[in-house]
Amino acid sequence: MKHLAPAYYRAFTCLADRCRDNCCIGWEIGIDPDTAEFYDTLPGETGDWLRSGITPPGTDRCFVPDEQGRCRFLDENNLCTAYLRVGEQAMAEICREHPRFHNWYADLLETGLGLCCEEAARLILTAPEPFTLTELPDVPDEAEEADPFLGILRQVREEVFRFLEGPALPLAERLERLTALGWTLQHHLGEAEHLPRLCREALGQPAALAPLTEADGRELLSAARALERLSEEWEELLCLGEQNPARFLLPAPAPEEERELSRIAVYLVYRYFLPLALDGDLCSPLCFPEAAVRLIQGLWQCDGARDPLRRQRIAQLFSKEIEYSEENREDFCQAALGWCARRSRSRSRQEA
Repeated sequence: MKHLAPAYYRAFTCLADRCRDNCCIGWEIGIDPDTAEFYDTLPGETGDWLRSGITPPGTDRCFVPDEQGRCRFLDENNLCTAYLRVGEQAMAEICREHPRFHNWYADLLETGLGLCCEEAARLILTAPEPFTLTELPDVPDEAEEADPFLGILRQVREEVFRFLEGPALPLAERLERLTALGWTLQHHLGEAEHLPRLCREALGQPAALAPLTEADGRELLSAARALERLSEEWEELLCLGEQNPARFLLPAPAPEEERELSRIAVYLVYRYFLPLALDGDLCSPLCFPEAAVRLIQGLWQCDGARDPLRRQRIAQLFSKEIEYSEENREDFCQAALGWCARRSRSRSRQEA
């Protein structure tokens, strides 16, 4: 079995007390069964202290936040007192792993960093091109027989990576062709051996999608507005967007911003394409990036985000609010599919 991760993965180190958006604040932080058992059985004063900050057995096990939404084990310097007092064994699996994610396949493990983390967002948006995967030394023992379909899908994904990073076309055109590719590949799902060729052919042709209008900007905002929201900061950004829906149609004003947006699209394809495609869904993981990137870019425009740190922050907020809620992500994905389908039908009516 191989264990792969983006080249920037090894550069990640938690910012701890230097983080401006601590992941122990404002989230419901679940506790895995092994850590819960450790807490439940640790004797003495330390065990009582740990148990005072978590939900009891027989309930959904998680850390109990204080009145400000902070984990009760977070001190005034935003450091974990459970770790400082007991050690790493007192940290739940999610606390040890976040913001890492892992996608397991037959003979392959792919690991990455989630965009919802401040430092991960910086690494993702500033990563050198081209996007490359490197082997990690910690290889799991268990592996299944190689899946030929997985190999084909990896070829398709590699074509998509190179296309998204290519400077020959404006980013808007690359995103539209990516969306159109999703529909093409879904239609030809039963012809697996031809998918890499079909991918190259589809990406080489203009997308049969209607030009964007102000209504498309409003539709993207409505899709985001309909979802459950975590923070006032995200709410304020959406309100800004609703006042300026036409800004969602503007091209990225600088090459640097185009590169950052293309890296977000590559991240989304890396994280979601293979898991969904192996389940037979080749369309939504290739439509999702266009809707996500256009929403992020529009919010950059409305916010006047000229500073890279501010752009990273807005991308991170998108991830926290939409990507990291399974329900929100699925609902936004469905809205993106409907949005893309309507643009395709509108183009057909225009040509008729």
